[in-house]
Formats: sequence, structure tokens, C-alpha cells
Amino acid sequence: MSISPLKPLFLLGPLHLGDLEDLATNPSIICPWHAYRFSLTTGVSPQCELHKAGTFPVVVEGDEIVLYLDQGSKIRSIKLFEVPSKEKEQRRPQALALKSVQTSKTLVDWAITILETPDPTEKVRLTHKVADLWKANAISEIGTGTPPERPAREEYLTEVLPGKTRRLGKGGSLESRIAILHALANVEQWAIDLAWDIIARFAGYRTPTGVDLLRDFYTDFVKVASDEAKHFTYLNERLNALGSHFGALSVHGGLWDSAVDTQHDLGCRLAIVHMVHEARGLDVNPQTIARFAKAGDEESVAKLEIIHSVRSCDII
Repeated sequence: MSISPLKPLFLLGPLHLGDLEDLATNPSIICPWHAYRFSLTTGVSPQCELHKAGTFPVVVEGDEIVLYLDQGSKIRSIKLFEVPSKEKEQRRPQALALKSVQTSKTLVDWAITILETPDPTEKVRLTHKVADLWKANAISEIGTGTPPERPAREEYLTEVLPGKTRRLGKGGSLESRIAILHALANVEQWAIDLAWDIIARFAGYRTPTGVDLLRDFYTDFVKVASDEAKHFTYLNERLNALGSHFGALSVHGGLWDSAVDTQHDLGCRLAIVHMVHEARGLDVNPQTIARFAKAGDEESVAKLEIIHSVRSCDII
């Protein structure tokens, strides 16, 4: 079987960093900035019909894989991966069993479980798991429940009042960049919880006209939670690469204070937490990226640019 890889950039976004999905049936790559799905064989995206990604034919000739490029084309990166056959896909009883077992647990049940999970890595793992189940329609009911008053946190985290954390500096030194990345990783942990909390806390909410929230509402915030989980992973990986880790510095729960203040009203929650706070983050992100670029930390810049672009699309 021959498939065509995509050009690495979509509207200057790093399409080559996207996740590969449905390799056995409809090979696609997901843009990490816009979450658009592009066919690996045609370059077409159902979410972005005006912009078709470039594709090139790939064939196997003997022991060689041959990529046919247009004259003058420049290669930026190439990913090689195996497309599983349908027979291999059918020999996956564990994945099928997982799908059938988890259907008895509602989305709100899962949201509360994640909110009550103190370990940040496990919180990320569960978030991706539930996002996959939801996307596969393996979770059939929204459900109802009572979320915790405050998400669980590990005892090893030193929590202080907002404004009492370590000064971040301007990113010129390694110490300063670690402090900034750590602060951002803390924001992402709270952002994961905020997405699950709005699902659990406002499940069953009806608009003033008596209309239930659409399933798309929950789908949007499941995606937000999954995006924030990816962002935390990016930042924690950079902390590890720089010789640190999440929890090495003090953290604060200022974002959760806004969740408490808006727990009585969905409109207030959306306006304050998911619009005002997001907009503030977008305002400062370019300056942060510029400081890391000035310090020559290109690896961190790449991750921060992805996070900023995803957030820009979400709030727009």
C-alpha cells in the first residue's frame, strides 16, 4: 500500500508534529495547532476545505522506499511508520475489551475521578484515556455528580499564596527559564482540572429557555482537557531536559480561586475562567517566547509556540 506524507507546514504551523490516526482505515494527521484532520493520501481536511495540504507519492521499489518530490522541493523532515493491516487491527482484544468495559462509567464519573487524582502524570494519562473513549463513543452518558471542592494535589507540592511564588525573572538565565516553565506547567495542571470541573459541575445545566447543553459542549471541553494535558507534558519534558522537574519549585492555586467564585453560574465561569484568563495568557505568551528565543532555548520556544497557537485557536 502506498500513502503520501504531507508537507511539514500548514499555514506555517508544524503539521509534521501532529498525531497520526486511523492508519488502517483512513490515514490522517492532526494539526497540533488547529486540530484539523488532514488525509495522508489526499491532503484534504473536512474542517479546512480552503487549504489542502501538499502530498507526494510514495512507492516501495524492492528494498527501497521512494518519495517522489516536485522539482525544487526541499525536505524538512520525514516520518516513517507502518500502516497496520486490517487483520492486525482485528487482533486487538484488549483495546476492544477496554471500550466495552468503560461504557458503564459516565463522563461525569470520569471527570470526578480525574479531579480526585493527585499525581500530575496520572492525571494526564487518565485525561488522554477518557478523551479517546469519548471520541470513540465508548462513553454513552453524560451523567451527574458532585465534583470535589478542590482538585487533589500531591503532598510533595509546596503550595503558597499567589504572589508568594519565586520571582520568575526575564528568562535570561537557566534558573529563570526553569522558573517560568515550572509556573506554566502549574497553570496547565489547573487548566486540566478546570476543563473537567466545568463538565462535572454543570452537567444537567439548562439554559434560561430550558434547553440542555449540547453534546458538543462536552466534546469541546474534553478536547480542552486533552490539549492542556499535552501542554503539561511538553513543559514537564522541557523541565526534565533542563535538569529540573514539576514540583521542584513552589506553586499556587490562584486559577482555582476563580473557579470557586464562578461555581454558581455557567455564564460567569465561561466569561472569567475560559475567556478572561485565557486572553491574559495570550497577551503575555509572545513576550515569554521572545525571551526564550533571545536566550537561545529553541527547544522550549518550539513547545511554547505550539501551546500559544492552540490557545489562540481555542479562544477565537
